[in-house]
Amino acid sequence: MLAGEIITRTKGSAGMSVRTLAKTAEVSGSTITRIQGHMVDPTLHTVEQIIEAAGFELQFSVVRQGTRRTPRLGDLGTAWSWSSRRGQVRVDWPRWRTLLDHLALHPEHVPEAIYSAPLPSGSPVVDSLLAGVAEKIADDALLPRPVWTESTPGLDQPFQPPVRPGVLLAIPPQLSARGLMIDTESLWRDRRTIGV
Repeated sequence: MLAGEIITRTKGSAGMSVRTLAKTAEVSGSTITRIQGHMVDPTLHTVEQIIEAAGFELQFSVVRQGTRRTPRLGDLGTAWSWSSRRGQVRVDWPRWRTLLDHLALHPEHVPEAIYSAPLPSGSPVVDSLLAGVAEKIADDALLPRPVWTESTPGLDQPFQPPVRPGVLLAIPPQLSARGLMIDTESLWRDRRTIGV
């Protein structure tokens, strides 16, 4: 991922303007704008300075080339778009269900999938959804909750995707505690029906 994308997503998740982020990071606003526009290749120190000003920490991992990687919950940080018609986040539900189906079929992959802190998605709704889903998966597997979820705030305004009128929602407590009015069946399928 390019530095500009990381900074754009971090800024969006923090809900900060370029001006505020620049002031906090003690860099010029034009520097942030040029990085976001891929016009400059910033130093690692500058990227770290900007990300920390937004309230995040830059972490790296190095793996041997050719190593097979388990899908991670953080991979879903890009599984959304903005719906200008509805004026809200539009989640790519099939991508979410695909990963959750994989984890249901391969419970041995759950720890690797949930304990790696995801990059900021650029959307507070998606950040909260990642944290709430990670907590539900951990609770269901009788594992400790990932530490990174503690620093992910809930939503100020509840988020509810469109639902059919009259449908009663069974919302997992891990999601409702974060202001996410998303029913269990929208994301988790009965293991016996996956792939049927």
